[in-house]
Amino acid sequence: QRLRALFQYKPQNIDELMINAGDLIYVDPTQQSDVSEGWVIGTSHRTGCRGFLPENYTEKAHESDTWVKHREYVFETASRSFAKTEKEPNVKLNGVAHNPSMPRSVTNVLPLQNAALRRGVLVMRHGERVDQVFGKSWLQQCLTADGKYYRADLNFPSSLLRRKDSMKQFECDPPLSCCGIFQSRLIGEALLDQEVTVSYVYSSPALRCVQTAQHVLQGLKLNQKVKIRVEPGLFEWTKWEASRAIPNFVTVAELVEASYDIDTSYRSAKMNGPKATSSPSAGGERGSAAAPLPPFFAFPGVPGVILIVGHSSSLAPLTRALTGLPNRDSADFAHMVRKIPSLGMCFCEELKEENKWQMVNPPVKTLTHGANAAFNWRNTIMGD
Repeated sequence: QRLRALFQYKPQNIDELMINAGDLIYVDPTQQSDVSEGWVIGTSHRTGCRGFLPENYTEKAHESDTWVKHREYVFETASRSFAKTEKEPNVKLNGVAHNPSMPRSVTNVLPLQNAALRRGVLVMRHGERVDQVFGKSWLQQCLTADGKYYRADLNFPSSLLRRKDSMKQFECDPPLSCCGIFQSRLIGEALLDQEVTVSYVYSSPALRCVQTAQHVLQGLKLNQKVKIRVEPGLFEWTKWEASRAIPNFVTVAELVEASYDIDTSYRSAKMNGPKATSSPSAGGERGSAAAPLPPFFAFPGVPGVILIVGHSSSLAPLTRALTGLPNRDSADFAHMVRKIPSLGMCFCEELKEENKWQMVNPPVKTLTHGANAAFNWRNTIMGD
């Protein structure tokens, strides 16, 4: 079901959806059973965010209103695109052979970047997490009577990595969905296409963040070449976690055993926990801890980009602090966090001559896609 927003609605609670007049909202009727009367839970077509919204602020939209007119492209023939002459030799990008004569992208919107000329910091949120799609009870949907995992939907992970403790720990530390894995790899491929050289990768210890970093590196063809540094200070120690048990994260040893490219020699500069970090409720912006800032300046002679994979609460604190901007107030910060979709990103580049950093457009475009509800052919087609 598709709704159109009639009025702007500004959320009063953290689980509510920000909408503007004219926004299209996707609503799955099968997920409305536990919603209070007068409210619906939906996903914004504009932002990709999901939450509660008042039903009387919307009207039913015609299906044709959500159709998308796609741009037309003219493709060269394969023989011409892949032709190579002696004047166009293969060069190596991140250690992988690459043909400069091949079109780098369909639109060529962004100029190619020479990473050796500047240093940058790319901060991104993790990809789509499985509980974001299937709810907090996602694990119960995937367990057999004897406690074994099975894939109840194609967007569930094909398998879960082995943990020494209970599988139930995945409820507080959920993995990416299959779409989240695809999103992450697509971002990596786009970064490769723009010749972005990633020198270091830092990740929150949350499994969804480590997985995002891993698949971005795979898209960049840097897996096994650049190791992921798991930084506890990047976890979102905020009021969103205050009422819940602190997640029992997958250990570095378990990640290595599952073939994740982890830097086992890395030691966090500050082992911050929830008490070390202020939250929006405490009047501060620091949704993530203060530990990530030192790595920005720890490698003055190293060119390229430092990739940081965290949470929606990571983007503003890290980039604003780096560029010298003050913290935002708690109410503004809470509203801002809800607007950051999966794999939303910010990019800062170094102005070496001026000895400062500035925020600029990320090296790749944003990733936008629509909702895809579960389909029951028997109920829909047969009318059973």
